[in-house]
Amino acid sequence: MNHCPVYGSIGGHSYGWVYPGPMGSVLTPQMIGIEKAALLPNASTFCGKCESVCPVHIPLPKLMRHWRKNEFERHLTPKAARWGIKTWAFFAKRPTLYRLLSQTSNRMLRLLGGKKGRIHKLPVVSGWTDHREMPAPSSKTFMQQWNEKQKAGH
Repeated sequence: MNHCPVYGSIGGHSYGWVYPGPMGSVLTPQMIGIEKAALLPNASTFCGKCESVCPVHIPLPKLMRHWRKNEFERHLTPKAARWGIKTWAFFAKRPTLYRLLSQTSNRMLRLLGGKKGRIHKLPVVSGWTDHREMPAPSSKTFMQQWNEKQKAGH
C-alpha cells in the first residue's frame, strides 16, 4: 500500500473501509459487496506498482479491473458517473473543443483557488471537497507545458 500513488496522496482510510490501499480495494468488495464498496476499485491509476512490489505477485490491478467490470455489468455505476464519462468522451473526440474547455476550466478553478491555491468547496466534486481541500490547477494546462518543453528541446 505504501507504493500506491493514490494511497500516498489521499490515504487508505479516506473512504471509510477497514482494509487500506490496493489490497483493501480487492478484499472489501468481496466481503461487503461491490454495491457498497464500488469506490475502492475505482480509486486506482492501474500503474501496477502494487503488483510489482508484492512479494507473492498478487495481480491487484487485474483484480480491481474485475470489480470495475462487475460493477459496470450490473449497472451499479451511478448515473452521474456514466453521464460524466459520456460528456468527457464527447469532448475528447473533439480536440479543439477539448482544449478550449480545458483552458477555460483551468482559469476558473485557479480563480476559485484564490491566493492560497486551494479550493474549499466545489459542487461538482462535493464528495471530495466536503472532506478535504482540492488544489487549484497550475497556470498552464498539461498540453501547454508539454508543448513548451518540446520547443525547448527537452
